[in-house]
Amino acid sequence: MTERPWETLLSDRDREVIEAAGYDTRGASNWDTRGVGTSPMVLVIDMQRVTVGADVPIVEAVEESRIAMGEVAHRALEHIVLFVEFARERGIPVTHARVVPPAYDPDDPEVQFVDALTPREGEQVIEKRYASAFFGTDLVARLVRAGVDTLVVVGNTTSGCLRATVVDAQQFGFKVLLPQECVFDRIDLSHRVNLLDMWMKYADVRPTEEIRELLAALDGDR
Repeated sequence: MTERPWETLLSDRDREVIEAAGYDTRGASNWDTRGVGTSPMVLVIDMQRVTVGADVPIVEAVEESRIAMGEVAHRALEHIVLFVEFARERGIPVTHARVVPPAYDPDDPEVQFVDALTPREGEQVIEKRYASAFFGTDLVARLVRAGVDTLVVVGNTTSGCLRATVVDAQQFGFKVLLPQECVFDRIDLSHRVNLLDMWMKYADVRPTEEIRELLAALDGDR
C-alpha cells in the first residue's frame, strides 16, 4: 500500500486521535468528504512557467525566480500530464486555472502555461488574481452549467492556491478528489501537513492510481 505523505510526521497521539475521531474512514465530521460523484471535472491549478521553472534543484530554480519550484514541480508534472491524458481519454472535462499577479501582464510569457499542459481546444481557462480559482471568477457558474458534481484538483501549491481552491470547492458543495502525486509545494513540510489537513476536512486524498480507479469505475454510468 502506498504510504501517505504525512505518515512519518504523525506522533502516536496523532494517530490515536485520527482513528478515534474516524477521520481515517469517514473524513470530516460535519460534511461528506469521501468518495466521488457522477460527473467529475479535472481542475489544473497554476501550471505556469514562472512557478514551474527549469528542471533543476529547487534552490537553483529560486535563483532565477523566487516562486519557481524546479525539480519539485517537474516530478509532479510527469504525473499530472499522464493524469490529464487519462481524463481526456475518458471524456472527463479539463479546466485550467492560471494566476496573473498584479506585477505581470496577462501576455507575459512567464505566466503562460507550461508546454506540456497547454489547454486543448474546448478546454476552459479560468483567469484569477488571487489564490482560489473561485474567488472573483465565474467558476461556480461554469460548473453548475456543466452539471459537474466532483472536482479532481491537481497542480500547485499544496498550501496556497490549490488548498484555497479545494476549501472553496468543498464549501460550494462539490466533492473533491486529490491525487497525491499530482500536487506539490516548495516546502515539503507544508506539502505534507496541508495534504493531511485536506484529507481530514475537505477532500478525498488518495494515491493517483486509486483516483484513476474511482474515475474509471464511472465509465459504465456515463
